[in-house]
Amino acid sequence: MPQETHNLTFGAFQVPITTVHNGEGPLALVIPAMGVPADRYRLLLEELQRLGYSTAITELPGTGESLPRPNRHADYGYNDLVFSFIPQLLALLEKSFPGGPALILGHSIGGQTSTLAARAGLTGNARVVTIASGHVDHRSWHGLRRYALLAFAAIASITSSLLGYFPGARMGFGWREARRLMKDWASSIFSGRFAPEKSFGDRQQAKHPTLHIALAGDPFAPMPAARKLAAIVGGETQEMSATYPKGNPHLSWIKNPRPIIAVVDSWLARQPATSP
Repeated sequence: MPQETHNLTFGAFQVPITTVHNGEGPLALVIPAMGVPADRYRLLLEELQRLGYSTAITELPGTGESLPRPNRHADYGYNDLVFSFIPQLLALLEKSFPGGPALILGHSIGGQTSTLAARAGLTGNARVVTIASGHVDHRSWHGLRRYALLAFAAIASITSSLLGYFPGARMGFGWREARRLMKDWASSIFSGRFAPEKSFGDRQQAKHPTLHIALAGDPFAPMPAARKLAAIVGGETQEMSATYPKGNPHLSWIKNPRPIIAVVDSWLARQPATSP
């Protein structure tokens, strides 16, 4: 199947988007997790293509093949991803795939930002599905995990301010991440609201149904966090067993994505057809 790479300019960043045309198959867009390069999702893309989808996957700005690496002069936050990056990404894809994606699969922060974009009415006719993604409100955790999360959020915010970026690879969370992104992330943990939520009214406004899949044993996105993310758009939640026997389910599912895509495919089959 023909593969193409497109380039998106997003602030200081050059962001590659890789697409595969699978005949006339509908387009599925994958938005990765923080610090995870696009090439790690090869098995997921192959599974989507096996089911007849054309596919697109983007790097997150400053991750993988996207340059430069975040620094004081190459920076962005949650609002930038939701209100600028995702709309620019969808507009670019519409040039090659009229109508844009039929499905957006967001992993972790990819799921958070795609959910927020859906709430803002920015995802077109795409169905949004999040995997191992949740709201980071500290109240979704209990006991020592809650206090550990609050402490790490404070460290991440202070470190990002001092260095102008967050050294995630050294601290075991993400990769080299943007300063404002991590400060927004930390603020959301304390406040219980993502930065983009502050611009929303009280009424849920997702254009289409959404699905939010939690994985049992995922310490980063437990079921209560998935439920709070889903509540932003009035979405449906479902918990699944881990799909891979080793490692943290938050990341290891990408080594065996077939059970998750089977659930997504079944859910999509139950949804009413989208209107143009």
